[in-house]
Amino acid sequence: MASHRNLHRTKSFDGSGSSLGSQIYRLVVGPEKKLFYSHEAVLSQSPVFERMCNGSFKESLEQQIELPDDDADIFGRVLEYMYRGVFDGFETLTQNVKVAMLADLYILAEKYQLSGLKKLLIPPLATILDDASEAECIEFFFHAARKIYENTPDSEVLFPDSFKETVTKMLSYSDRAPCMEAQIKLTIHGGGKLAQDAFDAYYTHIDNAHTTANKLMDAYEENAKAQLRNQVDSIQTKHDALAIKAHTFNSAITNFEAHHSALHPHCNERLFGY
Repeated sequence: MASHRNLHRTKSFDGSGSSLGSQIYRLVVGPEKKLFYSHEAVLSQSPVFERMCNGSFKESLEQQIELPDDDADIFGRVLEYMYRGVFDGFETLTQNVKVAMLADLYILAEKYQLSGLKKLLIPPLATILDDASEAECIEFFFHAARKIYENTPDSEVLFPDSFKETVTKMLSYSDRAPCMEAQIKLTIHGGGKLAQDAFDAYYTHIDNAHTTANKLMDAYEENAKAQLRNQVDSIQTKHDALAIKAHTFNSAITNFEAHHSALHPHCNERLFGY
């Protein structure tokens, strides 16, 4: 967790090694009013905080920002990202806690318009199901998705696009499809934009399956046609070979008859004297 001492020691938030050299802001976070301290240069990565720090607002004059609606632990991780560009510590968390925390981080990243953090969160959110086939894990994923949808504006497209892609992908796995379909049905009954996107993902899966089936059928028909052509070619080749043999045999008979006709008068003269 970020503290006044630890953050003040930080020389650079972008890894360049240059000194931050900016004012320190005090942040009062959550209903418990937990305190954080951050350089103005770091906070200015967020357009929201930049306006607070550079405008003629109370926050700029007092160098204090109050965030009573934010979760202090989640905000601390967001601040850690703003300083380091990364965050860690998820390895020891259980799957449900990890998914919930990723969702909360994404919501806060959207709130403060931290597009880099949002992009960083998409892969772990999208791959949370890669090694899981249990219905419980799929339920965690959909719960996190609904939370993100309900706490981000409709104009947000990064996670919805990833959600649809992930759901479509999971539906293609036979061991996960039944649980995914069950969650999709529940989601559709819940209504809203999430329901529409879940339906779109399911329709895309059906369309992909139909396309794949058509490709397989076309490939099967083409293979059958190729085999038939090969059989016809083989029969034609045999026919041509037999025709050549027949022609050779007929030529031999013709030659024999011509030779026999030439010999016939001589045979009668010797045998019968005429």
